[in-house]
Amino acid sequence: MPNGFPWGTRTPQNSDATNINDIPNTGVTRYYDFSIARAVISPDGVPRDSILVNGQFPGPTIEANWGDYIQVTAHNQIENPVEGTSMHWHGMMQKETPWYDGVPSISQCPIAPGATFTYRFRADQYGSSWYHAHYSAQYNAGVLGPMVIYGPTNLQYDIDIGPIILSDWYHIPYFQIVENTVGTDTRKLPPVSDNNLINGRNNFDCSTLPKGSNLTCTPNAGFSKFMFQKGKSHRLRLVNTGADGVQKFSIDGHNLTIIAQDMVPVKPYNVSVVTLGVAQRTDVVVYMSDDEWDAIWMRAEIFGGVTCGGSSAGLALAAIYFDNATETTSTIPTTTSEVKLTGCANDYIGLAEPEYAILPSNPTFTEYLAITLTLNETGHFQWQINGQTFRANFNYPLLQLASQGNTSYPNDPEWNVYNYGQNQSMRYVIQNETPFTHPFHIHGHNMYILDEGPGPWNGTYDMVNRHNPTRRDTQIIRGFGYLVMQIEADNPGVWPFHCHVAWHLSGGLSINIMSRPSDIPSIPDIMPQTCNDWDDYSAANVVHQIDAGS
Repeated sequence: MPNGFPWGTRTPQNSDATNINDIPNTGVTRYYDFSIARAVISPDGVPRDSILVNGQFPGPTIEANWGDYIQVTAHNQIENPVEGTSMHWHGMMQKETPWYDGVPSISQCPIAPGATFTYRFRADQYGSSWYHAHYSAQYNAGVLGPMVIYGPTNLQYDIDIGPIILSDWYHIPYFQIVENTVGTDTRKLPPVSDNNLINGRNNFDCSTLPKGSNLTCTPNAGFSKFMFQKGKSHRLRLVNTGADGVQKFSIDGHNLTIIAQDMVPVKPYNVSVVTLGVAQRTDVVVYMSDDEWDAIWMRAEIFGGVTCGGSSAGLALAAIYFDNATETTSTIPTTTSEVKLTGCANDYIGLAEPEYAILPSNPTFTEYLAITLTLNETGHFQWQINGQTFRANFNYPLLQLASQGNTSYPNDPEWNVYNYGQNQSMRYVIQNETPFTHPFHIHGHNMYILDEGPGPWNGTYDMVNRHNPTRRDTQIIRGFGYLVMQIEADNPGVWPFHCHVAWHLSGGLSINIMSRPSDIPSIPDIMPQTCNDWDDYSAANVVHQIDAGS
């Protein structure tokens, strides 16, 4: 292999990972087989009905090299009751394969109960990410797992610790939370998580279970544990896979060097705490000095109250042991944190300067979007963008309709389609008119994050780092704040742009960006098969779609 790696001489500084022509051609396919089924698990000592991939939580790690193909065969074995499902590969651009993006009603019909579907797509970016169900809020039931795409690094390190999965955790099943979220009883809103987990584990104080609850609890369920080496540098791949909570990650007594955000390498900079909204990823390198401790705490804390995804027990701990220290030769860590947590916004965007600079083009269209929360005529809460909520139609995927020349839906405003025709770039000014934090995620693209902040946007186009703005696929919009972002229309298709708080998306906080519909590639025959299976199922069964759906 040139230079000893599948990616040859490509580096974060000389290669554009978003350019389909600059992706290594490895000729390798990585195969995975996923069975999605119900289970009961107790990650913090409290049993809960869940839905898992291959019986694991978090699910199995997908690993590939940059440029490999990834092929995943997904079996929908969800029973008692049955549900549809679909799998989204978060952060994968899906250039040339938009039909494998995995969003029901957008790129496919759901995988029907008892059916199987195979996804095949290119590892077109490198870094750290995750996969998850994109059917209702189903991933909150446990249908999720990490993805690691190996590629060049912009900062050398000694040890790759691998994915660190951060997830708020609820003791009632996701479907019940969705019912409350789209219901009329304000006493049950907003949902507040019961705990916080690191790699699927944490203790829970059993004495805090609600009186009269039928829940059981086993104390001291246990923490996740990691082995580090003194005098070595370690890479950690942080992923917020939660439903709502903004995570604050830290390691006692150590600074963290950020090297990538959402699979975009950035010029390294140091922080004491990393902020991750739902679906955001941050790669950090931490150097472990030769200090006095045999063990220290790793921490993830949900911070900022209900408007930032509140939790009744928001601190997750994991133990870091050094060298040969173990629980039998060392006590549980006793270190404390001196980190001061503030706010629930991302770091100042001027800090995250991409290693590979890309200058945004002059936008050919500017869109203004307003986020609101309203009550509809039946007293149910709805999230809206420009006065319209989103609701999926599982039987008619928008990508398939667009590929057939059907690009206008005046009778279906709830599909929330924004058709930009042949525009080459679109700039969005998004104003959040609610007090709640919204981590907004774009499919099929990286956003240029041009400006963000509290309060109303002041109308200036004097953007931050305008010659090399930060790029990522998910960005927190503050409560009563704004975001100015831009995407290039370099990936024809229909792409969701939505809040990644599961309960907000259930309430309809999403639009669909139709980009260059006349250039959408021909859809392979396997895709209509998902709709044939779903049509057969839905014709004979009632589909319990109580929320926006995807």
